[in-house]
Amino acid sequence: MLNMFSNTGRHWEAEEIERYSLGTIPEEESARLEEHLLICESCRQRLSESDDYVSSMQHAAAELRRAPAVRERRWWWWSIANLVPAVAVLVLLVIVVAVGLRMGNPGPAAPAVAVSLAATRGAGIEAKAPAHNALTLHVDLTGLPVWPSYRLELVDSVGQRVWQGPANAAKVPPLRPGIYFIRAYSPAGELLREYGLEVDGAR
Repeated sequence: MLNMFSNTGRHWEAEEIERYSLGTIPEEESARLEEHLLICESCRQRLSESDDYVSSMQHAAAELRRAPAVRERRWWWWSIANLVPAVAVLVLLVIVVAVGLRMGNPGPAAPAVAVSLAATRGAGIEAKAPAHNALTLHVDLTGLPVWPSYRLELVDSVGQRVWQGPANAAKVPPLRPGIYFIRAYSPAGELLREYGLEVDGAR
């Protein structure tokens, strides 16, 4: 068979050269091709081109096998990089909610303090109350005309109204320290009496 290729000048087929490059050609045919290559420049050139092609394909196949691992690794790093800010935002949200709940519910409300307001002569203010408790006002209406209801108005030392409500359910929220005046009005709006109240800021 060697004589057939070398004497007639016929060259090896492209398929056989490719099989030789891949190393899948039988040993006997491989030996014949190698003998032919010694005398045939054309086949040597074709073998070189085939070797380059096979090398390129093997390299590409290796890259494809490696690519999923690289993509998976990149995805893992991308996930970590995006997870850290998300966790930070979640922690911050939990802190904000916890602080908000604590501020919105600071604990059990202090009990309301009963304050008796009596009309007295003189400039002194006898009625006193703490600044950190709600107040229940008990107003002395002795000597006033009898009406089904009276309206109370609470103003600060400069006359600005702070609270108003009926005399029979006088529940006042906690006040700032200072001097206040409670005014009793008739149903028609006539001022009947005024009482002084000192709110003390000391606990």
